[in-house]
Amino acid sequence: MHIVVLADAVDNQNAGIHVYTKKLIENLLKIDKKNRYTFIHCEDNEFFKGKEHHIVRKKKGKGRSTARRAWHLPKLIRELNPDILWEPCHIPPYRIPGHIKTVVTIHDLTPVLFPEFHTFRGKTIHKLFLRKILKAADLILTPSKTTKRDIRKIYSPDTAIEVTTLGIDKPNMKAHRPKTKPPHHITLGAPHQPYILSLGTLEPRKNLEMLIDVFLELKMDHQIPHKLVLAGAKGWKNKRLLAKTAHPDIVVTGHITEGEKASYYRHADMFVYPSIYEGFGLPPLEAMSYGIPVVCSTGGSLKEIFGNHSLSFKPTDAAALKKNILSLTSSKSPSQKLRKKLVEEGKAYSNKFTWKRTAEKTLKAFKNIS
Repeated sequence: MHIVVLADAVDNQNAGIHVYTKKLIENLLKIDKKNRYTFIHCEDNEFFKGKEHHIVRKKKGKGRSTARRAWHLPKLIRELNPDILWEPCHIPPYRIPGHIKTVVTIHDLTPVLFPEFHTFRGKTIHKLFLRKILKAADLILTPSKTTKRDIRKIYSPDTAIEVTTLGIDKPNMKAHRPKTKPPHHITLGAPHQPYILSLGTLEPRKNLEMLIDVFLELKMDHQIPHKLVLAGAKGWKNKRLLAKTAHPDIVVTGHITEGEKASYYRHADMFVYPSIYEGFGLPPLEAMSYGIPVVCSTGGSLKEIFGNHSLSFKPTDAAALKKNILSLTSSKSPSQKLRKKLVEEGKAYSNKFTWKRTAEKTLKAFKNIS
């Protein structure tokens, strides 16, 4: 079986879809020695060295992106003539020959459910093309039952939908100290000022404005000693959010390396994920693997994935978020017992999620349509 993977996300993203695509490629190549894999991507990248790959560059200019999807990519795909074409990021190229089985991964439907949180281009593309894509696909992959349910409810495709839950890499607690100090004013390692960590792209769906408001209330009303670290790349529609971060105890890191991310996780006092909606949510799972108690909203699939293993709150309930954070900041016995329970259960739960397992489920789904 010849499988072509559209791997642009490995080149041009740093968030969840980048991680998903990269980790699936690595693990599929480890577990599958029978099938042939070819990767199509858009930039020079050492990751593809030694792998069968083709670069179809994204050129700037009006209509160039459309031409790439409508002509250049389909032309190469026809020449490669694979058994399966897999698009890990929602929107595959146009005009794919019917005898090639098409697989698409739909991570969530937020451009459809919450268009106000997305760029004009992103929500317009999904509005124009997603229904046709889902109808034409031979297989749809999703990371959660919640996303599967959303797809069925909104689009009712006849296409098979397989849930392939995501994975994480287990942390090496000794190996993840970056050689240079992370770009903030917190001293990592004991003794240090405790901090609340939240990680993700700074964009409206992450609901970080509410977290900042709650944090500042806790500083004023309860004098908690913590800083708030917002780690991750600056996304879109975040001008009002960034204006709220002008406080000495709020740190905005910008994009961070894997080594820096490990240090942030390793030394955090707690992890808070207030997102309005997620198709899965890797950061809370990563935080659990580092032994950090997690406070997590119930938005989208977060209730499905983390509801029984974190302190939960509705993404619109600031009072519940405040109460949950406060319950972990006390040095009194009930708070410490709660912290210990969340840490132990979270670490055990996170061990169930591996990229190898995700790759095995994905490969099984490929075989079912071949």
